[in-house]
Amino acid sequence: MSIELTKGERFNLSKETPNFSKIAIALGWQVSQTAQNCDIDASVFMLAADGRIPDEKYFVFYNNLTSPDGSVRHSGDSATGQIDGDDETVYVDLSKINSAIQEIVFVVTLHEGQEKNQSFSQVTNAFIRLYNRETLSELVRYNLNQIFSQETALEFGRLYKKNGEWRFQAVGQGYNAGLQSFVDKYYVENAVEKSSNAVEKSSNAGDQVDDAEVLRQFSDRVDKQLQEKAAGESVANPVKADNLEADKDVDDSVKDVDDSVSKNQEFAITAEEFLRRYNQGERDFTGINLAGVDLSGKTLEYPISFSQANLSNANLSNANLVKANLIGANLQGANLKSTNLQQADLIQANFSGANLTKANLNYARLIQANLSQAKLSETQLHSANLTTANLSSANLTQANLNNANLIGADLSQAKVTKVSLSYADLRGVKLNGVSLVAVNLDGANLKNVNLKAVSLIGSSLAQANLSGQNLAGLNLSGVSFQNANLSGVNLTSANLCGANLSYANLEKANLKDANWVGANMTSAKLAGAIMPDGTTHE
Repeated sequence: MSIELTKGERFNLSKETPNFSKIAIALGWQVSQTAQNCDIDASVFMLAADGRIPDEKYFVFYNNLTSPDGSVRHSGDSATGQIDGDDETVYVDLSKINSAIQEIVFVVTLHEGQEKNQSFSQVTNAFIRLYNRETLSELVRYNLNQIFSQETALEFGRLYKKNGEWRFQAVGQGYNAGLQSFVDKYYVENAVEKSSNAVEKSSNAGDQVDDAEVLRQFSDRVDKQLQEKAAGESVANPVKADNLEADKDVDDSVKDVDDSVSKNQEFAITAEEFLRRYNQGERDFTGINLAGVDLSGKTLEYPISFSQANLSNANLSNANLVKANLIGANLQGANLKSTNLQQADLIQANFSGANLTKANLNYARLIQANLSQAKLSETQLHSANLTTANLSSANLTQANLNNANLIGADLSQAKVTKVSLSYADLRGVKLNGVSLVAVNLDGANLKNVNLKAVSLIGSSLAQANLSGQNLAGLNLSGVSFQNANLSGVNLTSANLCGANLSYANLEKANLKDANWVGANMTSAKLAGAIMPDGTTHE
């Protein structure tokens, strides 16, 4: 039976539930109809006894999903909060938490909330709950009942260790601040330069560092450290806590997590044996070896877990796996044609070479998933989260990626013929060797994307965000930029013949020597733009 907490109340996990260590902390929310562009992010700070994170990798968020000791794993970003129930989940194994870590803080922030004039007053039905990962039974819940009229950040709850026992406290403390303020509060050597030092001092929106930049710089530092480790070099920013275990122990724990499929897995079982266990009520198949099994057409009802399972070369075509947990699963070479994986957790799953033709992956979480060389033609990926996923050389012909989150994903050499990417978030996407001819990019966010070597002829970029892009010399003839944001774009010597630039924002854009014969410039905003003849538009 679940216990409902009020603000400030505590729950002793070690005392009340002494026989298991695997828990999940789920956060959920809904946004009002007037704030549908709210982007809400959950982050985790793992603190040492001094109240600071001992290393960047102990800041867990959608671009650093797993802590170095393997004890905390983030489910990834949910951008909208439109799905009822849990929006983001943090999986915790208390038995693996490094002995130096004494507190785990769960923070929720409104991305660019101050810039967008948003606050938690526009967020409803927010909650944080703890449940048993093995039985899925809820242990404790805290429903956010307070009214936050201006706050854009929230310290929702915390796990902390006292007298050797792990306890949970419902915090519910709001701040008129951004994520940078929490970085300042909990991190010793800031990854982002900033003068402000505490959450309480960061109420001025003009002083805020963009949340995406905070996370990007943290990601860069973590990636660099991992690369140095792989190359056998010393880490540039070693663990600082005196009582933190040696690097070798930390490395071994991470290795244990990564190798869990091969180390802890049972011998491959038959479809008959699996179905016998399933029909007897078993639902947790974590680490199971189902390599090559034929489960085509089967319906496996939620909740079911194949986390870290081996399903390589399995036949799952036309199977129903709605909301299934396949986090870290190996599906290399599997047949998933027309499989229903809607809302499934596929974080860090390996789909390399898999056949996902016409599969339903709407709202699925594919953060850091490996989809290289996968067949994704006519696949439904509406509102899927593919943050930093590997889609290199994948076949995405006629796939639906509308509203998908592809921040930092690798699409190098991918085939994207007739793909729909309307309103997709493509910030930082790698497009090496990709042609976007006749692709639907209406409303897409292409900020910080290198488009210099990408063909856009015949594409639709209506309402797309291309601010600050360098499109100098590109052939953009016939491209639709209607209502697009092209402010500050470099279009020198670009071919804009027949392009539709009606109602586009071209303020401060550089159009010198651009050819715009036949272009539709109706109601385009040109204040401060450098015109083709070199003059500046007033």
